[in-house]
Amino acid sequence: MLTSTAFGLGGRFAVLGLGLVSIAITTRYLGTAGYGRFSLALSFVQLFAVVADAGLTTIVVRELAQRPERASSLLGSALALRSGLAVAAATLAGLTSLAMPYPPEVRVAVLIAIVPLTLGLLNSTFVALLQSDLRAGRVAIADVSGRAASLAAVAVVIVLDLGFYAVVGAAGVGAAVTLVLTTLLARPLLPDRPRADRATSRGLMKAALPLGAAIALNEAYFRADALIISVTRSFEELGIYALAWRVGELTGTFPAVFLIAVFPVLSRMVAVADPRMREALHAAGDVFVLVGVAVAAGGFAVAGELARTLGGGEFAAAAAPMRILLAAAAIGFINGLYGHALIARNRQFAALWLNVVALTLNVALNLLLVPPYGILAAAWTALGCELAILAGSFWLLRRHLDYVPSFAALTKAVPAALAMIAAVWPLRDQPLVLSVPVGALVYALVVVALGGVDRERLRELR
Repeated sequence: MLTSTAFGLGGRFAVLGLGLVSIAITTRYLGTAGYGRFSLALSFVQLFAVVADAGLTTIVVRELAQRPERASSLLGSALALRSGLAVAAATLAGLTSLAMPYPPEVRVAVLIAIVPLTLGLLNSTFVALLQSDLRAGRVAIADVSGRAASLAAVAVVIVLDLGFYAVVGAAGVGAAVTLVLTTLLARPLLPDRPRADRATSRGLMKAALPLGAAIALNEAYFRADALIISVTRSFEELGIYALAWRVGELTGTFPAVFLIAVFPVLSRMVAVADPRMREALHAAGDVFVLVGVAVAAGGFAVAGELARTLGGGEFAAAAAPMRILLAAAAIGFINGLYGHALIARNRQFAALWLNVVALTLNVALNLLLVPPYGILAAAWTALGCELAILAGSFWLLRRHLDYVPSFAALTKAVPAALAMIAAVWPLRDQPLVLSVPVGALVYALVVVALGGVDRERLRELR
């Protein structure tokens, strides 16, 4: 698992770098209002992509990890389901955009963004096969290649000054490259050609629907702020908020890779009632706490320079919501781990009520606070809702897994974070190539000096 994590992490850091470059050139080309429209179109389509996923990716990973001999049937059935769901999602996204109070430019952008939506849904089926076999290196190759192709397409669009719609369409180039490579890299793992059968398809949908509902609610929860900002505030404000939100999303690079590698391990432990599962969860939780605190503290110190570097002076106001959203992202890392632990135990339906509560709270607070107070209210709402989800996760874990989370890693993370802020604060207006390495080094040294991560616990994840 550690090897898989290392390969995946290398790929994710490459994706992170490509993503940051893409943000920097796109924001400068489109400006705050244009970037707001661009982000709205992608967020709108992504909401339908998650609905179309219906939880299938996670369920297929779990089933493949527990029953690898059924790979051909599982993949074939998943592909058949995914194709139908992709067509339905694309149609629904296009029709729904026409009913929204958006300018024609945004509606056309939504239609263009449907192309990468469909390609991404098909790609996720083959990604599930690679993830279940801990082949994160192959996933990384396809992902990095696709992101590089997308960045190259954006660069060509900007050099030739092809306009807003061409920027949106560049994502389709990357999605196509990723799908082709993922399919080729996954094919050697199949003993024969994928084949669909009704019994397997029904079983997958039955297992996936509760999870799909929870994921859809969770995605609506994540997108609600941007959608509400888009109809109650200006596109300039939405563009500023979108930059801050995108940075928070990109910080999930390491946790996402680690979670991808941990989930099949947890699923196998659950399948054989392995008593080491609790220690494995403790170990993963320690890692997520250490990473999350570093992200929140580091972001607090360098958010101003980060906003200026990525968007220029026009996006300097993104620093304030960015600090809050990075803290929310850090808590989200832990919530993601605990949510997947419940899925490994086949308790995805138990978490559905938590997603309903979080979405309701998020929408209500955004509707109440964003119109008068703007994007800072949206950021604080995101942080408060993540804390609410964390509290609910504690209760679910104790009830369904007889597991009580341990945050002993905070005794190392908090002193390290304070030391990092003290070291970086005088450098907060300096280039990120100076402040970020200094902060990372100080944080790592203090964590190691305080004992680091329990190596015995980490061994449980192998």
